[in-house]
Amino acid sequence: MTKPIRLSGVALIIALLVPLATTGLHAQEAAAPRLIPVPEVDLRGVDGAVRDQIDQQRELLEAALAQGTPTGDDAEQLGLLFGDAGQLYLVYDLLPAARACLTNAAELQPRSFRWRYLLGSAAEHLGELEEAVEAYDLARTLRPDDPATAVRLGRVHLELGRHEEARGHYQRAIALPGSTAAAHFGLGRVAFETDDPTTALQHFQTALREQPRADSLHYHIALAHRALGDDAAMRAAMELRGEAPVAFADPIAAEIKESATGIGAQLLLGRVALAANAFEIAEERFREAVRDYPDSTAAKRSLAAALEGMGRRAEAAMWYQEALNLSPNDVGLLFQTGLLYNSEGRYQAAAERLRRAVEIEPSFGPAWVELARSLGETGDHLEAAEALTRALELAPDDRNLRFHRASNYRLGGRRELALREFESLLADFGFDREILLLLGRIEQGLGRPASAARRFEQLVEAGADPPLLSQAHFELGNIRTQQERYEEAIPHYQRAIAANPTLKEAYFNLGTALGRLGQFTEAALAARRALQLDPGDSRARAAEVTALLLAGEDARVRLMLEQTLELPDQGGSGFFALLLAEVLAASEDDSVRDGTMALNLATDLFQRAQTPAHGAVVALAYAETGDFEQAIAWQQRLIENLDRAGATEALPDARERLAAYQAGRPVRAPWRR
Repeated sequence: MTKPIRLSGVALIIALLVPLATTGLHAQEAAAPRLIPVPEVDLRGVDGAVRDQIDQQRELLEAALAQGTPTGDDAEQLGLLFGDAGQLYLVYDLLPAARACLTNAAELQPRSFRWRYLLGSAAEHLGELEEAVEAYDLARTLRPDDPATAVRLGRVHLELGRHEEARGHYQRAIALPGSTAAAHFGLGRVAFETDDPTTALQHFQTALREQPRADSLHYHIALAHRALGDDAAMRAAMELRGEAPVAFADPIAAEIKESATGIGAQLLLGRVALAANAFEIAEERFREAVRDYPDSTAAKRSLAAALEGMGRRAEAAMWYQEALNLSPNDVGLLFQTGLLYNSEGRYQAAAERLRRAVEIEPSFGPAWVELARSLGETGDHLEAAEALTRALELAPDDRNLRFHRASNYRLGGRRELALREFESLLADFGFDREILLLLGRIEQGLGRPASAARRFEQLVEAGADPPLLSQAHFELGNIRTQQERYEEAIPHYQRAIAANPTLKEAYFNLGTALGRLGQFTEAALAARRALQLDPGDSRARAAEVTALLLAGEDARVRLMLEQTLELPDQGGSGFFALLLAEVLAASEDDSVRDGTMALNLATDLFQRAQTPAHGAVVALAYAETGDFEQAIAWQQRLIENLDRAGATEALPDARERLAAYQAGRPVRAPWRR
């Protein structure tokens, strides 16, 4: 199944811009260094001391890059410069630039543990957990017994829901210096999330003994007691709850922290708190940074990101906008704000920010992807396809982007383009059931039922999962219905329902096919099942009463129509009222007919909607009351109006009714003709 076109948080800010090698360290050493561009950093909202640090580092990098392609010692020196710049950007929360610099440092110095480790940290802060795992794993191959790497790998795997992998890394960390408390805390979380509160409690208590100052552990201990049914112990632990996180030895982070000045230190403390899920402390640190440095883009962006992570999206959007007011050309901020607006369904606002981001940085792949999402959600599918084309120029082999571009072509009416794109995906990546279903639907839209049917039949033969199997049978039923091959359509609708009993449209279309074969009672039952799935569906209600009328259940239909008109209007009440008037005027069942009631209802409805259908029912009602003079007059006016409108197909029936009225005969059950 193709993944939805979604990006998680700021995690993919430069995911398409920075493809990481995955062939191992030795392959990377053998290859020529491949350097990637570092996103422009908007420093207008950064305080002076920080700006001086960043400008100095940037000047050193630019001077080194001006020397041309680096080799030997020059490559080593350039790797150091990229690494120093990367960790500086990391300190000041300039994450896209940090990630790019650290990627280049790791490319130039593939045996450097430090750059791999910090690249993992940058990816983790961006929320790109899979990339963080890859970077930390490579760091571990260089320094297998590093305690901080073991703890971080355990934490990232835990966030990804991979409990066994997390457990393995935490167990390895227990024996490593400086990480015992963090390892037991992590093992406690693993046990708690896997429904083992007894083991979780043991690990949390051990972590607290190892690190008594980490009073945030009391909260986790309280949760474990509650899960074990010990409310008294839970309340006691909750009273001791604090916010101090569990710490672990991390020399590189400590060293970088010392390099921070002013706001950098505050932001670093906030990020450390965030990593430990101490959200209140993180928010406090970031608010202090905003208060102390009101013109700092980084402070406001960090506060926004923390609030977003806490689910306080409205506040986050406000602070992102505050940061953008300081740095309106900050591509990362524009992207983060657009991403947040997309997640809230504010697609127009998202598109405005994301368009600006790609205008400033046309090589910013994820911004093109998110822009496509905004445009697609607002119905601009062809513009969305164009945005995806720009993203594909940066990542031409991305299957998911090609899939969504084809989908937008289809939704935008460019079916031939969509057909070619989906067929190309099948050729390049092999059999795909979802694509096969979409190809069949496109063939249907292009008026090629035979080709469409072959696609759906191929999907059925391949043994698709129930949802896709249901759709394939449903579409085959539709094709056979359109071809008036109702006997063949019915089994397909039945199989669609068997695979997905909640597919309302299959019941509805099954009823249509049964009705065309004269199986009206069965058709009414199918419509009833559709109505049970969606009681507000007026089409299904109309299909049921129509089928029952054709089955001769006039008394039942009258009762159902009267009950329907007592319900709150969910659409279609005018149709049901007119049908009731027609049944009252023309039923073959003497106990059902009521000419006076029919006439009152029909004339009232005609005052609201003076259509030929309404006029015909008024004539029916007059005839039922015995007033054939009025019935003839109404029917003659109806015929004149139909003739002027050129509705020649309705004239034979209208004249037949007129002849009946002129002969003094009321019309009976006109719905069966």
